[in-house]
Amino acid sequence: MNSHPKIKSSSGFTLIEVAVALAILSWVLGSALYVVHQYADERLKLRERFFSTQVSWNRLLERYQDSQGWVPDSDRRARQKTGIDEQLDQNWRWEIKIESAMGQDLYRYEVQSGLEESEKFSGSLSIYLIGKAGK
Repeated sequence: MNSHPKIKSSSGFTLIEVAVALAILSWVLGSALYVVHQYADERLKLRERFFSTQVSWNRLLERYQDSQGWVPDSDRRARQKTGIDEQLDQNWRWEIKIESAMGQDLYRYEVQSGLEESEKFSGSLSIYLIGKAGK
């Protein structure tokens, strides 16, 4: 006869082990969802900033063409200081500020733009041009 008592070996996981594994899994999945959400948010902000800057660039390009004399005087007088452009099926409002800079006939043009329904501008570009100010 054996003098050692038999020890039953158990197979499987205990309830505590399963609970710890589920807690770790939920933490990992929660973190992954948070990162994906942050990525999507940043992507939307970057997209908005890109199109807003594109609108600003288009307005500055018009003013550059004016300063180079590529546009007739009648068209220059019709230039507005504020307006709304459409890009990617969305309306973008823009506003241009023209300030005299140091030097003769040197002007600073700054265009700010953003979504029409937004209170803030999301893009801004500026340029210095020599010539008549298109006020």
